[in-house]
Amino acid sequence: MTAVDGHHENHFSDMEFSGFFDLTTNALGDRILYLKYFLFAKYNDLIYIDVRSVGYIIMPFEELLKNKILKMYYDLSLLLVKDKNKIVEKVENGNRVWDAEITEIYKGQRNWYIDCAYILNKQVVTDKQLCYFEFDPYEWKDPYSLWVDPYTGERIFVNSSSEIEWFNYNFKVRYGYEIVNFEKRTIDYVDICVDYVAALMEKELDEISAIEDDKHNIIKLIAFNDKKDMNCDIFQIILGNLIGSSSSNTYTPYLENLENNKEAAIAHIAST
Repeated sequence: MTAVDGHHENHFSDMEFSGFFDLTTNALGDRILYLKYFLFAKYNDLIYIDVRSVGYIIMPFEELLKNKILKMYYDLSLLLVKDKNKIVEKVENGNRVWDAEITEIYKGQRNWYIDCAYILNKQVVTDKQLCYFEFDPYEWKDPYSLWVDPYTGERIFVNSSSEIEWFNYNFKVRYGYEIVNFEKRTIDYVDICVDYVAALMEKELDEISAIEDDKHNIIKLIAFNDKKDMNCDIFQIILGNLIGSSSSNTYTPYLENLENNKEAAIAHIAST
């Protein structure tokens, strides 16, 4: 753990944190018109999910994969988080620090946050941190700090099937409408994120610079994909934004087996 000016950075090699935060304000920026957030913390084969107007749950990761809408926001969240293995606690003189704006947004006190870009009025911004978690990640990992089943006395790492079913029901009531025009919604969000993703690629992977622009972008995207673990749909949308259609058609055969052999794909593209 690293402490910087009351911000205690915590690094977990076996946990991943990410968030998707979408905010729309009035022209003056002093009134919220629309807000939604999706927070995720993955540990082994489990995932903690916190959704605005729905609540939080811990479920098997495979359950998230069955929910098309949740999975979209999870995939997008991985694009926006800077370091998915880091979470920061705001502490001052040994006491937790609460932020008034965060308390208003989440309708409760939270002091664990991640370094994550967010969407403000359909643009990705990084001026402040808004993805705050309600839980202490150390408590999730510590078997002596978790819930106790009142009937068996056993420690509980995941919510029950009935609790997960109730969460899914509430989620469908609140966000089920998003399945309409789902593909367009996904593309619109990726379009918003693509400039931010491209800038990160340029900053973090700029060592690949001696080849043509399209090759350069594709190879950087492959490397970035490996780092961010994008799904195929999001990868293809970003690919289409970064290079022309003719180049996309040229390199498509090399990308079809990308997940199985990244090094071969890069070698083929660089040699064409």
